[in-house]
Amino acid sequence: MPKMTAARPSHKGWWFDQINNRIVAVYNGTEIFDFDGNDFAIAVATALTGGLQVVSGTLNVDGIADFALDVKFNSTITAGADGVGADGEQLTSGGAAAECDWAAAACLREFKKLLGQRTDEAEVLAQLAATPVYDFKYKTREESAERVISTGDHETVYTGIMADDAPWATHYKGRILNPVNTFGHTVLAIKALLARVEQLESRLAAV
Repeated sequence: MPKMTAARPSHKGWWFDQINNRIVAVYNGTEIFDFDGNDFAIAVATALTGGLQVVSGTLNVDGIADFALDVKFNSTITAGADGVGADGEQLTSGGAAAECDWAAAACLREFKKLLGQRTDEAEVLAQLAATPVYDFKYKTREESAERVISTGDHETVYTGIMADDAPWATHYKGRILNPVNTFGHTVLAIKALLARVEQLESRLAAV
């Protein structure tokens, strides 16, 4: 391995940084990632597995890591300052250059800032009854000029509402179905229906 104090602009591959005592992976003179004593104790690359095995310590990758085969995690996945997720949480992306975080539609009261109890069951029932319901399939990437947000299943026929007709049933700037609101509105509508049934039963009993 050549010993150099700096990578040449045209260099592609590995070089040894004598000043910082580290091994650096370089592409066109730009550092992709490095190995040093603080990162891990022993790293073994084997031709049998075709991969890199970190025996102990931490592997830091400063750049893009492209994996051609499966990636298996035998320990904990953390999301930076957001720490470790719990059962039922999903690792979500905040978009380009944003750190991933853990998210879930939590149900415990302790996680919420209550703003008041809803008592407009009749209005919500009318709102639900006026919302159109469609059969649809999600578009593929090739069928849309914009980035497609979907379940990833483009063959299943789904039955549901459109955000244009029911903004109350969405979140994330009106682009994602809000299961919390959807269920909450459904419960309110059921309460309104129950009140109507009880009124009818009371009238019939009085006849």
